Amino acid sequence: MSLQKIASNIANSKLIKRHITKSVNDPKFLSRTLLVTSVSKDVFAYALRVENTLHNDEIPEDKKAFTAKMDAASGLATAVTQIGTGLLISGGKFQNFVSDKLFKSLENDPKALKSAKASFSALSTLILASVFAKRIVTPLIAAKCASYHKNDSKNGDNKNSLNKLG
Repeated sequence: MSLQKIASNIANSKLIKRHITKSVNDPKFLSRTLLVTSVSKDVFAYALRVENTLHNDEIPEDKKAFTAKMDAASGLATAVTQIGTGLLISGGKFQNFVSDKLFKSLENDPKALKSAKASFSALSTLILASVFAKRIVTPLIAAKCASYHKNDSKNGDNKNSLNKLG
């Protein structure tokens, strides 16, 4: 069976069709689906970074644990922050508050208002959660982890510092 046929079968499955229908009718569900997709991608990317760091012969042995620990801490911080921020932003109270202010001109057109709210919900959840997590919170947490690791290194515990992460 060809890859195109497999992809077509998956795309036309009942599960995918139900998911698409629910996403169209429920902006909160769509927003959270996009959030889970984004977080999953980031977790996978950070896991690959840790794995690549640990097996990269160009990185000196005494730096591998630190670099891998920072990648793992950054991945964990990014995932947790994105999920928390995304759930807050995709919540009905926040979305209604912001949408009511942004889309006042659409009050007389319920169909356009529903579409605008759905689009805004999906985009704001994905963008704000990602930006807040990756650009604001994660660097702060990663810096704290780096200082913790430096303290371990001074105490002669550099070899086992990666094991303390999990």
